[in-house]
Amino acid sequence: MKGWKLTAPHKLEMKELEEPAFTVASSKVKITKSLITLSDLLRYRGDVDSNGIVLGCSGIGIVSETDANLLDLEKGKHIYIDPNRECNKCYNCKNREYQKCSDLQTAGEDFDGFLSDFVSATPDKLFLLPESVSDFEALFIDKISLAVSIFDKLNIKKGDYVSVIGANNFGIVFAQLLIYYQAVPVIMTLDEESYNIAKSSGIYYALGPDDNWQKELSAITSGRMTDKVVYIADCDIQIAKAFSLASFGASVAFTGVMTKSTSVSFMQAIKKHLDITCINNGYGYATTSINLLANKAINLSCLKLDTASYENIPEAFARMNELYEKEGKFYETVVDLI
Repeated sequence: MKGWKLTAPHKLEMKELEEPAFTVASSKVKITKSLITLSDLLRYRGDVDSNGIVLGCSGIGIVSETDANLLDLEKGKHIYIDPNRECNKCYNCKNREYQKCSDLQTAGEDFDGFLSDFVSATPDKLFLLPESVSDFEALFIDKISLAVSIFDKLNIKKGDYVSVIGANNFGIVFAQLLIYYQAVPVIMTLDEESYNIAKSSGIYYALGPDDNWQKELSAITSGRMTDKVVYIADCDIQIAKAFSLASFGASVAFTGVMTKSTSVSFMQAIKKHLDITCINNGYGYATTSINLLANKAINLSCLKLDTASYENIPEAFARMNELYEKEGKFYETVVDLI
């Protein structure tokens, strides 16, 4: 196996990789597509120490080799590979409450990711893809799973108004999920391009840089504001905005990649008796996400994405870094490996 290993900040090299040894039967998967995320770029830049790791938090592939006993995972099957691994060391893991793992490991962050030609994985991390779900769509299963996790943990109901602060690709996916479940998203962004994408994706209530969010949200909700607020950390919007848009006793969830240190006063949150939670993965929701894609609940054609070939990964990262430094923008990049 070979992969693009981060050997130093701004330096990716093609390296031979050791195949991991598992205690149970595993399958070898030929990666067909991978997705470069903001987390990958921050590690490439050295903002997060990850030297010696293969980047890539999301990957899709075809079963290349498998144990004879794994009948459902026969050679040639298209599969999604769960990027999460339980630590198996914390109190919750030892009590088989793996969804509460206090040190959940993630591909491309804690162990080698999917910018490689092959990976090996245990059967519980491999999910068969129906023919109606393309490899491109399957790249976003992890994001959809996170969206479902937030929806579930905030106990969002039909008819609930939900403030979504940040209109990156995840924000748009989450807003579409809310619409599918008949909740009402109000998505907000300071970026004009993201605002236009949100509007074109069918999100009725989208507020942009020229709108008075407090006033507009009050009008939309007849003065109630929202009982559910989701703040996406890489949106470059003041965190205090999440508290000001929340109603008394509301639930506020923080998610996403924090790109810079920040400070915030919790005075308003305390006065409003806000329930604050942090959710950073969609562990356990892969099957639900695949079903949502199969039912065409999420439209990914509207997302702003870039593309790259596997051979030109270093050049692609260099371009992403230049754009990020000059304009503060980042576009998730789909990598074709075949």
